[in-house]
Amino acid sequence: MIRLLLLILALLPAACGRPLTEAERSYLSGLHGSTLDLDRVRLVRGAPVAAVTFRRSPRPRLSCRERILPPVKDEIVTSSPAAVALFNRVFFARIWYADDYLPEYPERLHLVETMLLAHEATHVWQWQNRRRTGYHPLRAAAEHGSRRDPYLFEMTEETPDFLSYGYEQQGAIVEEYVCCRALAPQAPRTHRLHAMLARHMPVRPLPQSRESDVYLPWKDVELRGICD
Repeated sequence: MIRLLLLILALLPAACGRPLTEAERSYLSGLHGSTLDLDRVRLVRGAPVAAVTFRRSPRPRLSCRERILPPVKDEIVTSSPAAVALFNRVFFARIWYADDYLPEYPERLHLVETMLLAHEATHVWQWQNRRRTGYHPLRAAAEHGSRRDPYLFEMTEETPDFLSYGYEQQGAIVEEYVCCRALAPQAPRTHRLHAMLARHMPVRPLPQSRESDVYLPWKDVELRGICD
């Protein structure tokens, strides 16, 4: 992963990318507010990411972001990252790139695409706020060097400190918040996530009910109690 990032760093001058759409700006401003300079964010189609073969172990099906997808098996798989964030740019694998990740917002929300965008935008937020976060892309890449799942997190306190988590865990926490806010905005877990994030970014107040119709990635999602 670190060698991959060094390669992308060498290609940065030629990677201009596109600015955020108005819908993307509107959504992300509700998450990060003034702590993320949206004018500096660029989304790039295509990332020089290589496929990797590894053993995928199922994560606990306790979180919203796991329960909206079909259960996975303990098996050997080959895949590549959906995106890599470097400073103010996000490089998306071509299969994951979109001209607009929120094309029907605010009436409808494409949940998986929105979660992906929010996760990567959080890495940009980490970079722009590096005096507080200590973030650098190479530090984030180093989290992938152990056998521990860098995205898996636990909330062991009522409102733990967001910055006490690893960089990929922070991205996963924002993903979880996006998922819970979209599907169960008044659920207990949603409130805990909101309080955690609100200490570091001016997230919009939680609505009393769903703000948008939501496109789900799996027809058998059980929504009852999804963020309890």
